[in-house]
Amino acid sequence: MFKNIYNSSAFLQWMFRKSFLSRALHKIYQYYEYISLNRLTKKQAKDVSKRANGYDDPRYAKLKELKGKYAGKRCFITCTGPSLTIKDLEKLNGEYVFGMNSICLIHDKTDWKPDFFGIQDVKVYEKVKDKMLATDNGQVFAPYAYYEQMNTPENWIYFPMSWAYHIYDKKYKEKYFAKFSGDCYETVYDGFTITYSIMQLAFYLGFDELYLIGADCTYLGQQQHFIETGHMVSQKDSAKVQDKMFAVYHEAKAYAEAHGLKIYNATRGGFLEIFQRVSLEEVLSDNQKNKNSL
Repeated sequence: MFKNIYNSSAFLQWMFRKSFLSRALHKIYQYYEYISLNRLTKKQAKDVSKRANGYDDPRYAKLKELKGKYAGKRCFITCTGPSLTIKDLEKLNGEYVFGMNSICLIHDKTDWKPDFFGIQDVKVYEKVKDKMLATDNGQVFAPYAYYEQMNTPENWIYFPMSWAYHIYDKKYKEKYFAKFSGDCYETVYDGFTITYSIMQLAFYLGFDELYLIGADCTYLGQQQHFIETGHMVSQKDSAKVQDKMFAVYHEAKAYAEAHGLKIYNATRGGFLEIFQRVSLEEVLSDNQKNKNSL
């Protein structure tokens, strides 16, 4: 609420940015935000506990029905780094694929489409929503807040997202961490990137092998994404964003190893070395876990 007032008030913006009270106002706002997040953290944790203890939450009934549906299969997660190509996507016919964000902008260039699609960053959604809503992107997954606040389609699969627990990051700056959910009906933990949420969802759906492609994990080049939407990471923030991604991917790897699951990196190049690298072509030559396998 405060952000909406701030964005619409030139006087408030001047007070925060240029007045002699600027520093004090920022300190007060940080304290206010810390208290607010602490309250929201407790509320989200209470909701998670209710579902974990048997509460049948109708908001996530469709998600609950999908638990384990694709057991024993593999899934490709198409991130939107600049190394990704349409040719790579077209090689994935016959595979289960999770798309995200600007992947929805390629429909006029190829007949390929993903089976599933994830989105959670509101700024990205605002930039791609017209094309996304007008085209077939498979089954769409999004936080329930989308349905509540933006009147998104009823046939999407909505998931409960816990993000306020990042209060830790407000208190201890530059130290990033994340939790990984073993049951997405209870919650999906935010990890600074939709890819992290999709990993949790994919394991929940039953996939036991995940392959990342287009996970470059860098924003230093002139091209930051497979298809640019205008949503750019500044050079100043690029190292911080990379640190966040590495922190959460380490957590995803630890969860996978503890539960007998696999995450591989089939990206061409890039900076992500946390997961074992594999050749996309070699993986696709073995079809034991694709759509058509028994």
